[in-house]
Amino acid sequence: MIAIGCALLSALGFYFSIGLGDQWWLAWLAPIPVLWFAFGPTKYWQSFVVAFFAYALGGASLVRAYGGLMPLPVMILILVGPAAVFAGPVTAAKRVQQSFGGIAAMFTFAAMWAGIDFASSFSASGGAVSSPSSAEIGAPIFLQSASLVGFVGVTFLLGAFAAGIAVSLRSKSPAPATIAIALFAANTAFGAIRMSAPPGGTLRVALIESDDAVGKTQQDDKAITLKAFDAYAAQIEKLHGQNVKLIVLPEDIGWVGPAWRGEVQATLAKAATIADATLVAGANASVDGAQRNVSWAFTPGDDTPVTYQKRRLIQGLETRFFTPGKQPTVLSNGTGLEICKDMDFHAMIRSDAVATHPLLLAVPAWDFHIDDWSHGRVALMRSVENGVPMVRNARDGLLTLNDRYGRIVTRAKTTGPFQTLIGDLPLDGRGGDTIYDRIGDVFGWLCLVFGIAATALAFFKRK
Repeated sequence: MIAIGCALLSALGFYFSIGLGDQWWLAWLAPIPVLWFAFGPTKYWQSFVVAFFAYALGGASLVRAYGGLMPLPVMILILVGPAAVFAGPVTAAKRVQQSFGGIAAMFTFAAMWAGIDFASSFSASGGAVSSPSSAEIGAPIFLQSASLVGFVGVTFLLGAFAAGIAVSLRSKSPAPATIAIALFAANTAFGAIRMSAPPGGTLRVALIESDDAVGKTQQDDKAITLKAFDAYAAQIEKLHGQNVKLIVLPEDIGWVGPAWRGEVQATLAKAATIADATLVAGANASVDGAQRNVSWAFTPGDDTPVTYQKRRLIQGLETRFFTPGKQPTVLSNGTGLEICKDMDFHAMIRSDAVATHPLLLAVPAWDFHIDDWSHGRVALMRSVENGVPMVRNARDGLLTLNDRYGRIVTRAKTTGPFQTLIGDLPLDGRGGDTIYDRIGDVFGWLCLVFGIAATALAFFKRK
């Protein structure tokens, strides 16, 4: 009965913080019940099972977003993978606790959870999309350690805090909880100091989106697709005289045939010139003989767009139709181009930022409606890691502007008809210059090595 109670308490905490949850504060507390259970007189398999089911049940909110859309094996992996990433470190920490004590167990859990979370982010299908660290986007002050060591640092802090409290509750020793609270306070102080810097300037940005005005996405229907782009052009032209300097449209507005691609591009180029703004628009079109998910960037007075090709495709949904691109793209005015799923891959985005030093990122996207905030906040983590503001326009999702610290400047949910969101995006230098950009994933590898080494030593000592 105690095992079930602990599993359910942790599951509730995870359900409302990770996945589709938005209660960031629960992510700090959710692991405590199962860790408290594991640090008691239980068998290893019991600790693993309780932790596994707690996290799997907590992540089950994602079924509401992707059930029926993703293949069944993918859905199973979405639930089982992160649950195993959590349950393994819980069991390892139990062994370390019995061999080396509570403080060692506390840091082993934090390092192992962060390290495996880091290792799993290299999955070609998901990237860092399932990391529990993204839950803290709701409170950016706790995220700024990502600018030092990446998203892994946030996962480490979540684990260290929860494990420290759990060990102290179980052992009645105040030392682990004291260390945990001190780490939490230091992280908060760093966040407050980093976010206190005023911006160096602002850029007036507009996001235009309609879930209703879309063309065909996988077939050549010139009439419908031209109608969608003409509708967007009419909305763009309304921004004339409003001092907007950048306009971002959503991903994959329609399938553009090679024979009439020039007509679509001429329409968008004209609208950009009338609005006197750089325009970034999502489409899918043939490039070098292969169908690509692209964004076209038009500058006023230039009829030929810069083309960026999406490099990370959703397994099954996009890989059947599109060929991935190969390289990053940044405009001469410092606008970096990415598309939706690209932002789930921290290593690629860091490499882009270091190579191109963008002033900001313009990200056309397409979400699944109910996962709007869940997926959008993964992209925001990349802003914090690399110190670069972002403009993200997600069809069937959220329109967001955020600064380099992950703070939301303005946000709106798509509703169907056209809506235009205008805001002043804070700018401060260029991205790609954070400590994380300089040292890369050193901390992630250290966490993985430390967690494995501590567990191995505990195993041999007990044996």
